[in-house]
Amino acid sequence: MTEQEQSTKERILQVAREEFLRVGFQNSSLRSIVKAAGVTTGAFYGYFPDKLSLFDALVKEPAERLYEIYLKGHDYFAELPPERKITEMKEITKADVIECFHYVYEHFDAFKLIICCSEGTSYEDYLHRLAEVEVNSSYTFFSCLENMGRTAPVMPDDLNHMLASAYLSGFFEIVVHDMPKEEAWTYVDKLTDFFAAGWKNLLGFS
Repeated sequence: MTEQEQSTKERILQVAREEFLRVGFQNSSLRSIVKAAGVTTGAFYGYFPDKLSLFDALVKEPAERLYEIYLKGHDYFAELPPERKITEMKEITKADVIECFHYVYEHFDAFKLIICCSEGTSYEDYLHRLAEVEVNSSYTFFSCLENMGRTAPVMPDDLNHMLASAYLSGFFEIVVHDMPKEEAWTYVDKLTDFFAAGWKNLLGFS
């Protein structure tokens, strides 16, 4: 790709980002994007096959990377010795949240698109994908408790998913409301402490 072609592609992406952020993917107009980018429709198709691929180009890499970070944290927890899972659960969880938090703010526009503007794309269920990681991790932890001879909570699938979704929805409110990073962390920190205390109660930990 020549320097001019790269410049044109970046201009299309910038215009598309602004359009999607303004009206969402569902209500966006490919015609408006092409016009604002100063290219013909034919030229546009030389860079992207359709509007979905344009949205994907803006969010795919950050979405997949955050998912990997989130999954890595849960996999790390699953591999810890049982007693450490119990005694250090809050601290380990907080460290994972901090890593996710910083990554979101490094790619804020991408997550704004995913959380607020992705209706009509495969990313509209992104929080559900993250929640499934949390749910599966919970059941793995419950099995660990039973293997230790401790009583694991009876947790219906719907309730487990509800709790995971509630936390993730709360976390991403910082994106929905465009919170400054420093202010946002004070909220996420308190939110994480709140849910840690709730889980501690449900698990019967003193």
